[in-house]
Amino acid sequence: MIREQFLPLSRPDISDAEINAVTEVLRSGWWTTGPIVTEFENRVAEYLKEDRDLFTVALTSCTAGLHLSLVVLGIGPGDEVIVPTWTFAATAQIVEWVGAKVVLCDIEDGALNIDIRKAEKLINKKTKAIIPVHIAGYPCDLEGIKYLASKYKIKVVEDAAHAFGAKYQNQKIGNFSDLSVFSFYATKNLATGEGGMVVSRDKALVEKIRKKSYFGINKEAFKRYEKSGNWFYDIEECGYKYNFDSIHAAIGIAQIKRIEQMLARRREIAYFYRDRLKNYFSFTDDSSEHRHAYHLFLVRSTSNQIGRDDIVNELKTRNIGSSVHYIPLHLHSYYKDRFPKDDFPVANAVFSGIFSIPLFSSMLLSDAEYVADSLIQILRGV
Repeated sequence: MIREQFLPLSRPDISDAEINAVTEVLRSGWWTTGPIVTEFENRVAEYLKEDRDLFTVALTSCTAGLHLSLVVLGIGPGDEVIVPTWTFAATAQIVEWVGAKVVLCDIEDGALNIDIRKAEKLINKKTKAIIPVHIAGYPCDLEGIKYLASKYKIKVVEDAAHAFGAKYQNQKIGNFSDLSVFSFYATKNLATGEGGMVVSRDKALVEKIRKKSYFGINKEAFKRYEKSGNWFYDIEECGYKYNFDSIHAAIGIAQIKRIEQMLARRREIAYFYRDRLKNYFSFTDDSSEHRHAYHLFLVRSTSNQIGRDDIVNELKTRNIGSSVHYIPLHLHSYYKDRFPKDDFPVANAVFSGIFSIPLFSSMLLSDAEYVADSLIQILRGV
């Protein structure tokens, strides 16, 4: 029987705590950057840190964080930055925003993360940074990336948009590279609607980003609205308008109090899928050595009878949402003339059969059962 209500690919997990937190901020009259944002930054730092302190700055998006990360690292015209082709546009386009050249790299077949061996072959004297992406929430080979960074003296900016709460060798993502950038978009594991955060062990880099995020104004700018504040502020350098606000931060504070519970639910659904569908589909990597954040659940069709697009269309008729993460960048019109398709054999092969099925922490197990049963029926022609 086809369910009556459409099951989306993702849905925010919202409780009364988030609603009450927003109401409190609205009534306070302080809606923009202020103490609530600082509290959110501190709570994230406390959650993520392992053996050393972490420093954080909340911004309007993960894209803003990636952009400012390259800015404060001094990357610009004449420089090259290596980016996996299997990612969203933001990861590559921020490289061009600073005037540098984006260099696309193929991916590993299992994890769909950047292939370290192929990345090394792309490094030259102009290479200044690499941006690994933790696809779907499964950690990249950070040991391999650390090796490349040390050997060739390049910077590492982790695109951790999918990876809040993920662990690499039992340490949370955010503790490894020069800078790590998270997304709090509405579909993410910790969602504030819009928003992102840069995390680093380097306090100076984070404070540079903080200043750049609000027109290069000194850090006391927002305190001028408090009773103890002063009207005077100073523009110390050219900056941007990427500062975070208290309304979204309040949602984040409520979310981070429940993050482990939400992550556990995502894993429960993911493990159910893996067990129920293992004879029909293949999946991206998982490992007991790391903790998969399961922002997305990707499946690869191995059927010769029905193609990926037909499966996706049939899911829609059964009121099940799905998507494809991602169309490799080198296949898009903007990039395909610069990057020969033959340079990305793994991404090309994976793309032909992969798609994402519903996974979010407020899902019921019965929802997952309906998705799995529907997929099996589709393959069987039922």
